[in-house]
Amino acid sequence: MKPFRIGITLTGGGARGAYSAGVQRYLFTELPKKLGYVPWPYAVAGTSVGALNGYFPASHSMFEIDRMTQIWTKITLSDIFNLPQGGTISSIRMLWNSFQAAYVLSSKPLERLIFKEAARRTLRHSIESGHCKAFFVSSTRLRDGENVVFMDTVDPDYTIPPPPRGRIVRTRIYPHHLMASAAIPILFPPVRIDQELYIDGGVRQNTPLHPLLYGGSERILVISTRAQKPHQSDVLLEASMPLLVGKTLNALTLDPIERDERSALRINEIIEWGIKNYGPEFASKIQEDLGFKAVKTLHLQPSVDLGALAVEHFDLNKIETTGTTRWFLEKIQASTKESGESDLLSQLLFDKSYTAAIEELGFEDTKSRETELLEFLSV
Repeated sequence: MKPFRIGITLTGGGARGAYSAGVQRYLFTELPKKLGYVPWPYAVAGTSVGALNGYFPASHSMFEIDRMTQIWTKITLSDIFNLPQGGTISSIRMLWNSFQAAYVLSSKPLERLIFKEAARRTLRHSIESGHCKAFFVSSTRLRDGENVVFMDTVDPDYTIPPPPRGRIVRTRIYPHHLMASAAIPILFPPVRIDQELYIDGGVRQNTPLHPLLYGGSERILVISTRAQKPHQSDVLLEASMPLLVGKTLNALTLDPIERDERSALRINEIIEWGIKNYGPEFASKIQEDLGFKAVKTLHLQPSVDLGALAVEHFDLNKIETTGTTRWFLEKIQASTKESGESDLLSQLLFDKSYTAAIEELGFEDTKSRETELLEFLSV
């Protein structure tokens, strides 16, 4: 029996999501050997690729965890997106259509992959049996930029307050919700749900900690794809389109979570103060009236910058893709020679030459924090 209600929140970051898969592989296959139980989550919240990765632990299935590992260690670019092929005329037409449609890449391959994985319905079984209390998927409504959190739960009494400048929508999570959360602006097309267009949830809330703080979780694992100390180049960089797009996406979808973590710390301080001054019944009363309870968080993130690793592992000869996409990636990679890192490349390099390496990094980073995890998840 788990001593705590465990929450897991997963950030966005495109191909960087492979790191999160490695973290989870350790959490669910190796850590239980010493922990004494499998730390299946009470609730899961994800945005962008974090929503896609969140599907697997929310399913409470070792098969799904293994499947997640297989996907990320064997993935190719054609599994996620494609660019039209052709000569110069086709390239010009592609650029013109991109300006008209407001996106560059076709996400049809990703859509097929998500529908294939969702067909097993293990998430539905987990939610409806009560194994996973709730699965939260964060997205951004294009019309007004509102943060919309889709909440999948079968408990009619399970409610949480809406996030700042956002709202909660009760629904069954289907592939189009995951597609909407992962629709990275500029790169992928927005997704229509109930007459509204949605884009990547990371634009407003990359690390959806709010639903877990107010949704009953007692121990929250924050799985991030951004290094604590990102790579810093001493070289004065020249502005280029790949650099500008990469840094913009980095700012939009890899934002820090200090605000929500400060909220958790403040709630804990209030509860500790109340217990000290009014007795242990204060904790149960504030939870009953306001839904507040003491929550601890543990942040798991890369030990090295994934943008630098993307450049290090980039080998055009090993990448399985079309000629047009190969040209596209080569242009992005060419802009990294001065800085030695690329935020854009690290988000788009959905190729096993890179993703398998950072999946293994996620596993090893988490293994190195085993003692801390055992203490965090034990009574």
